[in-house]
Amino acid sequence: MLRAQIEQERVKSTIANLEDARAPVLAKFKAALGLAPDQPDPPAMATPFPSTPLDLDTGRLLAEALARNPELQGMAAEIRLAESGIKLARLTAVPDFTAGLEADFKMNPVLLRPRADMTLPIWRDKIAADIAAAQAGKRAATARLTAGQIALAVEFADLCYQVRESGRNLNLFHNILLPKAKQAMEIARDAYRSGGVDFQTVQENQRMVLEFGLAAAEAREQHDSALAELSLVVLARPPPDAPLAQ
Repeated sequence: MLRAQIEQERVKSTIANLEDARAPVLAKFKAALGLAPDQPDPPAMATPFPSTPLDLDTGRLLAEALARNPELQGMAAEIRLAESGIKLARLTAVPDFTAGLEADFKMNPVLLRPRADMTLPIWRDKIAADIAAAQAGKRAATARLTAGQIALAVEFADLCYQVRESGRNLNLFHNILLPKAKQAMEIARDAYRSGGVDFQTVQENQRMVLEFGLAAAEAREQHDSALAELSLVVLARPPPDAPLAQ
């Protein structure tokens, strides 16, 4: 009886601590969303995302992430801008010819005079410096794009691993270990009623069921979080089923 009371009080304390932890977690959540303390609380219970198969087509998803990522698109635009700057700088090294007609309408008949102009690029050093600067800008933009692609590939690989790992853990705890633990608990209860085992055995089996349930919940939280982050990387926007996607 004392063991049961000790275990009961320990569980009550754990539940009270978890309930009390809701307020600071919700306050941090509102602060992350930019909501003032007097504004209504956002929905705290998110709908679980659909489970993703473990055999992800990582090659296709990575190609889509590289094509959709807005930061990489901006870096690619910087490269195109630098290429246009190089073309413009090179045009300044080419002589510029203009031809036309001048008309004097005060005279009768109207007097037409041909006119031709030519601009010579005499500032060779300045032109060469402009071309070199434009080429350096392109190389810098290309380097930033390459570095961004590498960083995205590393982040993508890490998130794919997290999705697969958390999915395996979720399947292990929720579909395999937790049902077996519940079955063992029922067997221990039946044995206790018949005097086959002591109360401590029943207590340990109940604790095992609770621990596996918590582990399954943590695995689901990790799985959903990894899926959400992977969706942001690949689609560059929240998943459609996210509660705050609107």
